[in-house]
Amino acid sequence: MSFSFLCLPREIRDQIYKLVLVHHSPLNTWLNPSRGLDLTLGLLRTNKIVLSEASLLLYAQNRFDLAMPSDAVASFFRQIGENNGNSIRHIRIRFPEFPDIDHGDLTLDNESVGVLNSIRSSCPNLSTLTTCRPSSEIIEFVLTMLGDPEVTTAALKMVNKLFRAISPVQEIIIEVYEDIPDNFIRMEMKSLGWKIVAKSKKRYRGL
Repeated sequence: MSFSFLCLPREIRDQIYKLVLVHHSPLNTWLNPSRGLDLTLGLLRTNKIVLSEASLLLYAQNRFDLAMPSDAVASFFRQIGENNGNSIRHIRIRFPEFPDIDHGDLTLDNESVGVLNSIRSSCPNLSTLTTCRPSSEIIEFVLTMLGDPEVTTAALKMVNKLFRAISPVQEIIIEVYEDIPDNFIRMEMKSLGWKIVAKSKKRYRGL
């Protein structure tokens, strides 16, 4: 007697989808999404019912790494379509950059603004927004070298305003390294309601 996957209860099917489609690490969407990941994307091609059920879980429960150029982010959202974009709950990006902050210019670069605009327009149900450690390290280094608390506060408030514009994002996570270049910067980040997640650089690199 033949077996039909759809004869299984929906709860069991969801458990199977989770086992084969949800990964503990963020999905790098700039590369082949199945490269180096334990994802069985062929499952999505089974039939329309499975595609609908599995896609919902795939996009809602994975974390998507969008630490890439703004045009690549926009292309990703076009490729997955509106419904799947609506399902995304967790995204990781680069920390927004201020290219001329050392000259007193608090204008964010176009790439950072473009990425955040794409997320705001494509992910109306986003729950968490995370910045990756290498980019967080860069902004901490720049602000530390600048040595101006007022500029630091103003820059972080500007970034926070853009983050909070992505409604209804509930949690902003700043991934950082454990070594603290300037504790004032992290205190300011925490004052904005951001969650700081620190790891040692050696551990992060797998050494």
